[in-house]
Amino acid sequence: MTNCLNFMAGTGALALLGLGSAPALGQQVNCNWTSPAERMIVAELYTSEGCSSCPPADRWLSSQLTTPERSSSILALSFHVDYWNYIGWEDPYSKKQFTERQYAHKRAGNVSQIYTPQYVFSNREVRRWGQAGLIPQRLSAMEQDKAPVSLQVSLERKAANQVEVQVKTEWLDERYSGGRVYVAFYEDGLSQQVKAGENRGELLKHDRVVRYLSDAKKVSPGSRIQVFRHTLPADWNQSNVGLGVIVENNESNTVLQALNAPRALSQCS
Repeated sequence: MTNCLNFMAGTGALALLGLGSAPALGQQVNCNWTSPAERMIVAELYTSEGCSSCPPADRWLSSQLTTPERSSSILALSFHVDYWNYIGWEDPYSKKQFTERQYAHKRAGNVSQIYTPQYVFSNREVRRWGQAGLIPQRLSAMEQDKAPVSLQVSLERKAANQVEVQVKTEWLDERYSGGRVYVAFYEDGLSQQVKAGENRGELLKHDRVVRYLSDAKKVSPGSRIQVFRHTLPADWNQSNVGLGVIVENNESNTVLQALNAPRALSQCS
Protein backbone atom coordinates (compact mmCIF):
# COMPACT_ATOMS: atom_id res chain seq x y z
CA MET A 1 0.00 0.00 0.00
CA THR A 2 2.93 2.32 0.39
CA ASN A 3 2.93 2.87 -3.36
CA CYS A 4 -0.17 5.06 -3.10
CA LEU A 5 -0.98 5.56 0.57
CA ASN A 6 2.15 7.36 1.55
CA PHE A 7 1.93 9.25 4.81
CA MET A 8 4.08 11.38 7.05
CA ALA A 9 3.37 12.83 10.46
CA GLY A 10 4.33 16.20 11.80
CA THR A 11 6.00 14.48 14.73
CA GLY A 12 8.24 12.45 12.42
CA ALA A 13 8.29 8.94 11.00
CA LEU A 14 9.70 7.44 14.20
CA ALA A 15 6.61 8.38 16.15
CA LEU A 16 4.37 6.77 13.54
CA LEU A 17 6.38 3.56 13.70
CA GLY A 18 6.11 3.48 17.47
CA LEU A 19 9.81 4.20 17.90
CA GLY A 20 9.41 7.74 19.13
CA SER A 21 7.50 9.42 21.89
CA ALA A 22 3.74 9.90 21.58
CA PRO A 23 2.49 13.39 20.74
CA ALA A 24 2.02 15.59 23.74
CA LEU A 25 -1.51 16.48 24.75
CA GLY A 26 -2.79 19.24 22.51
CA GLN A 27 0.01 18.81 19.94
CA GLN A 28 -1.23 18.87 16.35
CA VAL A 29 -0.43 15.85 14.17
CA ASN A 30 -0.61 15.89 10.38
CA CYS A 31 -0.75 12.92 7.98
CA ASN A 32 -0.66 12.98 4.19
CA TRP A 33 -1.72 10.63 1.40
CA THR A 34 -1.41 10.75 -2.40
CA SER A 35 -3.72 9.01 -4.87
CA PRO A 36 -2.33 6.41 -7.31
CA ALA A 37 -1.75 7.17 -10.99
CA GLU A 38 -4.58 4.81 -11.99
CA ARG A 39 -8.20 5.72 -11.46
CA MET A 40 -9.45 4.00 -8.30
CA ILE A 41 -12.71 2.05 -8.19
CA VAL A 42 -15.35 3.39 -5.80
CA ALA A 43 -17.46 0.41 -4.70
CA GLU A 44 -20.64 1.52 -2.91
CA LEU A 45 -22.84 -1.03 -1.16
CA TYR A 46 -26.38 -0.03 -0.19
CA THR A 47 -27.44 -2.35 2.62
CA SER A 48 -29.49 -2.63 5.81
CA GLU A 49 -29.51 -4.74 8.95
CA GLY A 50 -33.28 -5.03 8.44
CA CYS A 51 -32.81 -6.82 5.10
CA SER A 52 -32.46 -10.62 5.23
CA SER A 53 -30.69 -10.78 1.84
CA CYS A 54 -28.04 -8.19 2.80
CA PRO A 55 -25.61 -10.15 5.04
CA PRO A 56 -24.06 -12.09 2.10
CA ALA A 57 -23.30 -8.79 0.36
CA ASP A 58 -21.80 -7.41 3.58
CA ARG A 59 -19.58 -10.49 3.90
CA TRP A 60 -18.53 -10.26 0.24
CA LEU A 61 -17.43 -6.66 0.77
CA SER A 62 -15.36 -7.65 3.80
CA SER A 63 -13.71 -10.62 2.10
CA GLN A 64 -13.19 -9.25 -1.41
CA LEU A 65 -12.81 -5.47 -1.19
CA THR A 66 -10.94 -4.68 2.02
CA THR A 67 -7.69 -6.64 1.73
CA PRO A 68 -4.52 -4.49 1.87
CA GLU A 69 -3.83 -5.15 -1.82
CA ARG A 70 -7.32 -4.20 -2.97
CA SER A 71 -7.62 -1.27 -0.57
CA SER A 72 -4.92 0.43 -2.61
CA SER A 73 -7.09 0.17 -5.74
CA ILE A 74 -10.65 0.12 -4.40
CA LEU A 75 -12.48 2.50 -2.07
CA ALA A 76 -15.28 0.35 -0.65
CA LEU A 77 -18.06 2.16 1.23
CA SER A 78 -21.04 0.53 2.91
CA PHE A 79 -24.04 2.86 3.09
CA HIS A 80 -26.79 1.69 5.46
CA VAL A 81 -30.15 2.97 4.22
CA ASP A 82 -33.11 3.77 6.46
CA TYR A 83 -36.13 2.58 4.45
CA TRP A 84 -36.17 -0.90 6.05
CA ASN A 85 -36.22 0.43 9.61
CA TYR A 86 -40.01 0.26 9.78
CA ILE A 87 -40.19 -3.56 9.63
CA GLY A 88 -39.04 -4.12 13.20
CA TRP A 89 -35.34 -3.32 13.46
CA GLU A 90 -33.83 0.15 13.32
CA ASP A 91 -30.39 -0.13 11.79
CA PRO A 92 -28.09 1.93 14.06
CA TYR A 93 -25.82 2.80 11.13
CA SER A 94 -28.59 3.93 8.79
CA LYS A 95 -29.10 7.51 7.68
CA LYS A 96 -31.63 9.24 5.50
CA GLN A 97 -28.67 10.92 3.77
CA PHE A 98 -27.51 7.52 2.50
CA THR A 99 -30.98 6.65 1.21
CA GLU A 100 -31.01 9.97 -0.61
CA ARG A 101 -27.62 9.19 -2.16
CA GLN A 102 -28.96 5.89 -3.49
CA TYR A 103 -31.98 7.66 -4.98
CA ALA A 104 -29.65 10.24 -6.52
CA HIS A 105 -27.97 7.38 -8.40
CA LYS A 106 -31.35 6.48 -9.88
CA ARG A 107 -32.13 10.06 -10.88
CA ALA A 108 -28.76 10.25 -12.61
CA GLY A 109 -29.40 7.01 -14.47
CA ASN A 110 -26.61 5.15 -12.68
CA VAL A 111 -28.99 2.41 -11.47
CA SER A 112 -32.27 1.10 -12.89
CA GLN A 113 -34.13 0.70 -9.59
CA ILE A 114 -33.73 0.94 -5.83
CA TYR A 115 -33.19 -2.23 -3.79
CA THR A 116 -30.90 -3.81 -1.22
CA PRO A 117 -28.32 -5.13 -1.35
CA GLN A 118 -27.20 -3.00 -4.25
CA TYR A 119 -23.63 -2.49 -5.45
CA VAL A 120 -22.63 0.56 -7.46
CA PHE A 121 -19.08 0.55 -8.83
CA SER A 122 -17.87 4.03 -9.80
CA ASN A 123 -21.47 5.16 -10.38
CA ARG A 124 -22.47 2.08 -12.39
CA GLU A 125 -24.79 -0.63 -11.08
CA VAL A 126 -23.26 -4.10 -10.63
CA ARG A 127 -25.86 -6.86 -10.30
CA ARG A 128 -23.72 -10.00 -10.46
CA TRP A 129 -21.30 -8.79 -7.83
CA GLY A 130 -20.54 -12.29 -6.53
CA GLN A 131 -19.47 -13.78 -9.84
CA ALA A 132 -15.97 -15.19 -10.05
CA GLY A 133 -13.46 -12.94 -11.75
CA LEU A 134 -15.43 -9.70 -11.42
CA ILE A 135 -12.85 -7.86 -9.34
CA PRO A 136 -9.79 -9.02 -11.35
CA GLN A 137 -11.56 -7.92 -14.55
CA ARG A 138 -12.33 -4.49 -13.12
CA LEU A 139 -8.80 -4.06 -11.78
CA SER A 140 -7.27 -5.13 -15.09
CA ALA A 141 -9.32 -2.53 -16.94
CA MET A 142 -8.40 0.08 -14.34
CA GLU A 143 -4.68 -0.47 -14.92
CA GLN A 144 -5.13 1.00 -18.41
CA ASP A 145 -7.12 3.99 -17.10
CA LYS A 146 -4.98 6.86 -15.90
CA ALA A 147 -6.79 9.24 -13.58
CA PRO A 148 -7.50 12.74 -14.96
CA VAL A 149 -7.16 14.17 -11.46
CA SER A 150 -4.51 13.58 -8.81
CA LEU A 151 -5.32 13.96 -5.11
CA GLN A 152 -3.16 15.07 -2.23
CA VAL A 153 -5.00 14.67 1.07
CA SER A 154 -3.93 15.73 4.54
CA LEU A 155 -5.58 15.04 7.87
CA GLU A 156 -4.71 17.20 10.85
CA ARG A 157 -5.72 16.60 14.44
CA LYS A 158 -6.98 19.83 15.93
CA ALA A 159 -7.95 18.06 19.16
CA ALA A 160 -8.59 14.50 20.31
CA ASN A 161 -12.04 14.55 18.69
CA GLN A 162 -11.60 17.22 16.02
CA VAL A 163 -9.98 16.79 12.62
CA GLU A 164 -9.42 18.87 9.54
CA VAL A 165 -9.11 17.27 6.11
CA GLN A 166 -7.61 19.20 3.22
CA VAL A 167 -8.06 17.91 -0.33
CA LYS A 168 -5.81 19.30 -3.05
CA THR A 169 -6.61 18.42 -6.65
CA GLU A 170 -4.21 18.50 -9.59
CA TRP A 171 -6.00 18.49 -12.94
CA LEU A 172 -4.16 16.37 -15.51
CA ASP A 173 -6.62 16.24 -18.42
CA GLU A 174 -7.89 19.42 -20.08
CA ARG A 175 -11.14 17.69 -21.05
CA TYR A 176 -12.28 18.05 -17.43
CA SER A 177 -12.98 21.55 -16.17
CA GLY A 178 -14.36 20.88 -12.71
CA GLY A 179 -16.07 18.55 -10.33
CA ARG A 180 -17.26 17.94 -6.80
CA VAL A 181 -15.40 16.34 -3.92
CA TYR A 182 -16.74 14.32 -0.99
CA VAL A 183 -15.01 13.18 2.18
CA ALA A 184 -16.17 10.06 4.03
CA PHE A 185 -15.16 8.51 7.33
CA TYR A 186 -15.86 4.77 7.56
CA GLU A 187 -15.47 2.26 10.37
CA ASP A 188 -14.32 -1.37 10.22
CA GLY A 189 -14.91 -4.20 12.66
CA LEU A 190 -18.46 -3.31 13.64
CA SER A 191 -20.90 -5.94 14.89
CA GLN A 192 -24.51 -5.95 16.00
CA GLN A 193 -26.72 -8.54 17.65
CA VAL A 194 -30.02 -8.06 15.86
CA LYS A 195 -33.02 -8.50 18.14
CA ALA A 196 -35.94 -7.98 15.76
CA GLY A 197 -36.93 -7.89 12.11
CA GLU A 198 -35.86 -10.20 9.29
CA ASN A 199 -32.40 -10.85 10.78
CA ARG A 200 -33.61 -11.47 14.33
CA GLY A 201 -31.12 -13.52 16.34
CA GLU A 202 -28.26 -12.95 13.90
CA LEU A 203 -24.89 -11.47 14.83
CA LEU A 204 -24.07 -9.23 11.89
CA LYS A 205 -20.53 -8.03 11.19
CA HIS A 206 -19.65 -5.07 9.03
CA ASP A 207 -16.63 -3.33 7.51
CA ARG A 208 -16.28 -0.02 5.67
CA VAL A 209 -19.49 1.28 7.25
CA VAL A 210 -19.83 4.97 6.38
CA ARG A 211 -20.24 6.90 9.62
CA TYR A 212 -19.98 10.36 8.03
CA LEU A 213 -20.30 11.66 4.49
CA SER A 214 -19.67 15.33 3.80
CA ASP A 215 -21.67 17.54 1.53
CA ALA A 216 -20.09 18.03 -1.88
CA LYS A 217 -17.72 20.92 -2.46
CA LYS A 218 -16.67 22.29 -5.84
CA VAL A 219 -13.16 21.85 -7.20
CA SER A 220 -11.64 22.94 -10.49
CA PRO A 221 -8.27 23.91 -12.00
CA GLY A 222 -8.93 27.41 -10.69
CA SER A 223 -10.10 26.27 -7.25
CA ARG A 224 -8.04 23.23 -6.43
CA ILE A 225 -8.24 23.02 -2.63
CA GLN A 226 -11.14 22.32 -0.28
CA VAL A 227 -11.08 21.93 3.50
CA PHE A 228 -13.45 19.79 5.58
CA ARG A 229 -13.76 19.87 9.37
CA HIS A 230 -15.45 17.24 11.52
CA THR A 231 -15.99 16.49 15.20
CA LEU A 232 -15.56 12.77 15.86
CA PRO A 233 -18.43 11.19 17.84
CA ALA A 234 -17.56 9.43 21.08
CA ASP A 235 -19.02 6.10 19.93
CA TRP A 236 -16.55 5.69 17.08
CA ASN A 237 -13.65 3.29 17.61
CA GLN A 238 -11.05 5.63 16.19
CA SER A 239 -8.48 2.86 15.75
CA ASN A 240 -10.79 1.32 13.11
CA VAL A 241 -11.80 4.50 11.27
CA GLY A 242 -10.57 5.10 7.74
CA LEU A 243 -10.83 8.03 5.34
CA GLY A 244 -12.18 8.07 1.81
CA VAL A 245 -12.17 10.90 -0.75
CA ILE A 246 -14.13 10.95 -4.02
CA VAL A 247 -13.98 13.45 -6.89
CA GLU A 248 -16.76 13.25 -9.47
CA ASN A 249 -17.25 15.10 -12.73
CA ASN A 250 -20.02 17.70 -12.69
CA GLU A 251 -21.57 16.84 -16.04
CA SER A 252 -21.56 13.03 -16.22
CA ASN A 253 -21.21 11.84 -12.60
CA THR A 254 -18.02 10.11 -13.70
CA VAL A 255 -15.70 9.24 -10.83
CA LEU A 256 -12.51 11.07 -11.76
CA GLN A 257 -10.41 9.80 -8.88
CA ALA A 258 -10.64 8.56 -5.31
CA LEU A 259 -8.35 7.91 -2.38
CA ASN A 260 -8.55 5.33 0.38
CA ALA A 261 -6.71 5.63 3.70
CA PRO A 262 -7.66 2.69 5.96
CA ARG A 263 -7.25 3.34 9.71
CA ALA A 264 -6.38 6.94 8.98
CA LEU A 265 -7.24 8.15 12.47
CA SER A 266 -4.92 5.66 14.17
CA GLN A 267 -2.10 6.77 11.87
CA CYS A 268 -2.76 10.33 12.96
CA SER A 269 -3.21 9.87 16.69
